[in-house]
Amino acid sequence: MALRAKESEETERPVKHSIIYDSFISSGKRSSIRKRIQSMVMVMITVSLAINSLIGIVSMLRTKNEMESILRDRLTSNLLNIVSLKAGVANNEFERYSGYVASFADYINELYKNPDNYVPKEVDPPDPSDVDRFSMKRFLSDESVSYTDVADECGLLGNTEYIFAPIAKAGGEEILAIYISTESGLQISYDPDSKITAHPDGSEVYFDYYDRPWYGLARKTGKVCFTDVYEDTYGRGYMITCAAPFFKADGDFAGVVCMDMLIDDLYDVLVDFDMLPGDEDYAFLVDSSGAAVSTQFRDRQMNIITDKSINDEICINILNGVTDVSYNEVDSYYAYAPIKGVGWKLVLHVPQTYIQTPVDNISNKMIGSIMMYLFVFVTLSFVIYWVVKDFARGLTEPLYMLRQDAKVISSGDLDHEIKVVTNDEIGDLAVSFNHMAVSLKEYIANLTQVTAEKEKIGAELNVAAQIQSDMLPSIFPPFPEKKEFDLYATMDPAKEVGGDFYDFFLIDDDHLCMVMADVSGKGVPAALFMVITKTLIKNRGQLGGSPAEMLEYANEQLCVGNEAELFVTVWVAILEISTGKGVAANAGHEHPVLMRAGGEYELIKYKHSPAVATMEGIPFREHEFELHKGDRLFVYTDGVPEATNSDNELFGTDRMLKVLNANKDSSVDDTLVNMKKAMDEFVGEAPQFDDITMLVFNYYGK
Repeated sequence: MALRAKESEETERPVKHSIIYDSFISSGKRSSIRKRIQSMVMVMITVSLAINSLIGIVSMLRTKNEMESILRDRLTSNLLNIVSLKAGVANNEFERYSGYVASFADYINELYKNPDNYVPKEVDPPDPSDVDRFSMKRFLSDESVSYTDVADECGLLGNTEYIFAPIAKAGGEEILAIYISTESGLQISYDPDSKITAHPDGSEVYFDYYDRPWYGLARKTGKVCFTDVYEDTYGRGYMITCAAPFFKADGDFAGVVCMDMLIDDLYDVLVDFDMLPGDEDYAFLVDSSGAAVSTQFRDRQMNIITDKSINDEICINILNGVTDVSYNEVDSYYAYAPIKGVGWKLVLHVPQTYIQTPVDNISNKMIGSIMMYLFVFVTLSFVIYWVVKDFARGLTEPLYMLRQDAKVISSGDLDHEIKVVTNDEIGDLAVSFNHMAVSLKEYIANLTQVTAEKEKIGAELNVAAQIQSDMLPSIFPPFPEKKEFDLYATMDPAKEVGGDFYDFFLIDDDHLCMVMADVSGKGVPAALFMVITKTLIKNRGQLGGSPAEMLEYANEQLCVGNEAELFVTVWVAILEISTGKGVAANAGHEHPVLMRAGGEYELIKYKHSPAVATMEGIPFREHEFELHKGDRLFVYTDGVPEATNSDNELFGTDRMLKVLNANKDSSVDDTLVNMKKAMDEFVGEAPQFDDITMLVFNYYGK
């Protein structure tokens, strides 16, 4: 009774406050805080802005014409000199790069004309141990090209390392790679990127370069050329390539020699334009397609043809190779000049405020206006300050009281009642705080109850998981007196309890039964179905039934009352230990994997029967097999091949077989440990969505 009285008192508090507040509102006209602040502040701001604007306009009109003329003349003269000088420097650098590539092409032409004058120099595929070091490596265009077909040509072109190495060293960080791509499908590259391109086993790497822009451009033009900007294949950023064709002794086209340069590095070498603090002034290169290259555009690809920040007239002048300075009508200037060697253009962008010296020449004319502006502004500021201060004092007192009450509530005293009552939004806020305190008390009580229930369910699931784990054979080796075989099995549920299970038991002294099964669904329902299935199959097996009889018996029992329509895929086999002969039945389960002595693990595929518990009265087919000394058997559930990484890529049976074949000589327990390790590395941070169950069996024979 006392508890009910307390609850009634707590729920009536917000109602009591609401009645008091409503009666206060009805006693007078409501005035919102927002309106009072807006009215006062807007009057002050309007007057202040009107005075400031009048003074500013008068001052600017007196100096506007002179400032514009001085700024425009000085800016045009300085920028024109700077952009012309920078364009000349950039042109010299591009000519240096084209000179390198031309010398490469001449040397390669000499190799093809007089191959007998050079000792073959072997070039290997990329070596994964070659990290951050320039080295020669070979690539093939595709798998149709055999290295034996191009080995002689590869040995001849290996001599190019003698001219590639000094150029790469002298060229600086802007040279990313130097490489040769032949018409015969061979590519030889001198670069420090083995870590990116190499296969872990050092095998051949294929790269189809025939459709790359530099290959087609050099072949078409027949001379040294530069590509437009394009994105690097390996994701290192935007780059350009200088390419030149080379020819066989008979004059036929033989391939292309190229030098790659990252745009960021090239920009730092060629431009290096920074005249003002901040990033308002910058330079960029424009290729023949209009693509702009600059540190300003590292996060996006910008094209002056489509970019609306540059007007059409300036865009046309830049693309036509005009040398000039233009005002863009958005408080900025563009100075531009052609880089004739490559057909590119250099563009400088500076804000209108670039030249400050002319402003100093007319500053004396503005002092009078500025002093008047400052006097009026200071006077007005004092007036606004005192008016607002007095107004704010009366306005914020209720807020201060509300803050103090809110501190009491936030400290945990949810029974505290806020007393602030004013005829505005502060009164609304006080009532809302009181409502919030009551709601918060109810929420905490409900949360405490829900948390206790969750903890109880969690404890019960932990017990269920332990019970399920104890039902599966877990002592290995399970039959130490049996020297004819060895086996090991594991089960990792996706949730606290799972639907997968494995089992093995001796029917008699010479017959071993092995079971691998996967119940549809997950969690507690699948775990209960798993317990029943395991019990039925083992009981029938211990009575001497064949694999088909075991499945038929389990199927008939599980179909009765299966309202949840669960089913289970099962692989069951009975092996005669003394001879290695066995009989197996597969009810919709994964294909087993067999390794013959001295051979490779392979999937054993045959026609399956339907899954257990799908339909009453269905027969289950059997097939015979025979194991020989040294043979191995691996069975598993679909949680192995269907393990998925964060890119939605499946682990798959190919990877599974690869891991098994890499552990052919491992013990049974190491085989499963290494398989689980490989799956974990593949999946990474992605969550496990299915149970993972595996069993491996080694047969040693008599």
